[in-house]
Amino acid sequence: MTAVDRPLSAVARATIVPRAFFRRDRRIEASYRAGLLLRLGSAVVTVGVFFFLGRTFDAAAPGLTDVGSSYFAFVLIGIIAQEFLGQAVSGFGSSLRESQTTGTLELMLLGPSRLVTLLGSSMLWLYASAGLGALTYLVLGVALGVDVGRADVPAAALGLGLLLVGLAGMGFLAGAVVLVVKRGNPLGWAFRGASVVLGGILYPVAVLPPVLQLAGQALPITHGLHVLRGAILDGDGVVALAEPLLLLAVVSLVHLALGVAAFEAALRHARSDGSLAQY
Repeated sequence: MTAVDRPLSAVARATIVPRAFFRRDRRIEASYRAGLLLRLGSAVVTVGVFFFLGRTFDAAAPGLTDVGSSYFAFVLIGIIAQEFLGQAVSGFGSSLRESQTTGTLELMLLGPSRLVTLLGSSMLWLYASAGLGALTYLVLGVALGVDVGRADVPAAALGLGLLLVGLAGMGFLAGAVVLVVKRGNPLGWAFRGASVVLGGILYPVAVLPPVLQLAGQALPITHGLHVLRGAILDGDGVVALAEPLLLLAVVSLVHLALGVAAFEAALRHARSDGSLAQY
């Protein structure tokens, strides 16, 4: 039996679609080299702005945040999480819209792969790209004095993983709307806005009125930031962060279930009225 005729292992068969999506999206991204430079420049400017804002806030209102040693450290974790949020709810919608306009969406969905596999595979490069951006922010932050020497890596990794699950669900919800309305990404915009206002990206949720604090509990990023800041800035472990980790897991799984169900419903609607290939 030749190498060509040899049957694929179960692992190889299971990863064919994810690897194909990852290679495709990586090549598309690599074809726009100017975009990488623009993202790097944007990261430098963003970190610089918040570094000097942090010095201002720390001088005017010391103890503004309840984690970390400074406002800059606090907000750095926020903009790192926002990088993943943007790719999940905006990047996925843009990728879906591009597939519609190029005519590849219908062919992709008519294939033998399960919808969950296709949705998950579509997120791989988006999260890898967000990871590169997040690492850039973190390196710049450390260079400017953010102390991550006490970080509990297992707790941070678990928190990030659960957060990505919830953000993917939000992305699928936003993608379902894109699939139906075919204009813009209104729900993605709403998710990003709500996360900034209610999720504690730029300021502690404790400064919000109680009703808004309660609303923010429905967002994965609220609990995700609690875990990430505690693990990275304060060195809290999994045991110390058990409650926010549990809340994060529940909220993220609910968003994921809603997102997959909404996308399936939107897909059925698009197929029934023959609008799947329209744009």
